[in-house]
Amino acid sequence: MTEPIHDEFLLKTKTARRLYHEFAEGLPIIDYHSHLDARDLADDRRFENLTQLWLASDPYKHRAMRIAGVPERLITGDASDREKFDAWAAAVPHTLGNPLFHWTALELKRYFGIGEMLSPENAGRTWEQCNEKLRSPEFSARQLVARAKVECLCTSDRLNDDLLAHACLAKSGLAPHVLPSLRVDELPAGDRASIVERLNFFQRMGCRIADHALAEFGSGMLHFLGCEYGRRGWIMQLHIGAQRQTSTRLRNLAGPTGGYATIGNTCDIPSLCRFFDDLEKEGCLPRTILFPLNPADNAALATLTGSFAEDGVRGKIQFGPAWWYNDHALGIRAQLDALASYGLLSTFIGMTTDSRSLLSLTRHEYFRRVLCDWLGDQMEAGALPADEKLIGQLVRAIAYENARSWISTSQTETPQR
Repeated sequence: MTEPIHDEFLLKTKTARRLYHEFAEGLPIIDYHSHLDARDLADDRRFENLTQLWLASDPYKHRAMRIAGVPERLITGDASDREKFDAWAAAVPHTLGNPLFHWTALELKRYFGIGEMLSPENAGRTWEQCNEKLRSPEFSARQLVARAKVECLCTSDRLNDDLLAHACLAKSGLAPHVLPSLRVDELPAGDRASIVERLNFFQRMGCRIADHALAEFGSGMLHFLGCEYGRRGWIMQLHIGAQRQTSTRLRNLAGPTGGYATIGNTCDIPSLCRFFDDLEKEGCLPRTILFPLNPADNAALATLTGSFAEDGVRGKIQFGPAWWYNDHALGIRAQLDALASYGLLSTFIGMTTDSRSLLSLTRHEYFRRVLCDWLGDQMEAGALPADEKLIGQLVRAIAYENARSWISTSQTETPQR
């Protein structure tokens, strides 16, 4: 069987291959939104086995296994780690057509040098080979991140988190640069002075990004937080359109992030515009990244990137990367189509993993290959100039430089009162 991952993976044309190998391959990674556990990095965790590293915290894989009919005991239940791995190995051949097939192959290839498709036939050999490597210091949490050439990554941290892991990482002085970001699933209630104290603490700890998973934008507390972010020079991320209340049974079994959510209603555009407008009137609209989960929102939110521009600020409102159920090749292409048609592709800050698995950093490679293939198609069709140096600069900007500039700018800004 031909290996799933090869030099020309996802790159149909010679132009796409040159763009990827000459301009994208090997670039450092800026991962500005992840759910990686900072404690794993602070402790430089050594993972006991492949299930602990690869499967235990990955709801994408859990969801696919459920669809394939795998019992919950073998996903998040009391089965042994080896049993759970064997269940995933048996499910992988059934993921053909799903991005998980490619992601799985990328993760095994880039980290463990395994090129064949995972299956029940090679599960035992793969288990032993990977676990042997995990016993090596080169496969600790920090080394895995360094191997991916991560320059900076941001974790997701609750308002009441002590951020001790980040304090430890800051003292270590070790690359990569790991920053906290504030994650707010439910708006805080109570004393705003106490909230400001917590925001000040997060800022001292290096936080410059706040993230909200929301469906409505009319809250006074959200307006207050938005103003705080703007005055501090923080970046605000809005994840829009997830329907998280689905199966009560699975929520009870797997917890609140178990991989059973679905795509919800389209965004309330008038409400979002009023929210932005109110912040802008007060002079505190922060730089914002919009993550739509419903593809029907693509055109509306891509055009919104031009509705609240600011003098001297490139791409103040970002139409964020294809997110969650959209971060497959077709979803990435749809996001690029919308942004290029309605906004400015040159200001786009590129991909982020939004993942709980260290090995998911390979999704940056997946994105960069899709990006180069999409641009290569445009060049060969005559829609873009046949100037590889010019388009190569665009590749570098989207894949790395724009995100690096955004993060660097947010780190140098200070609260304005």
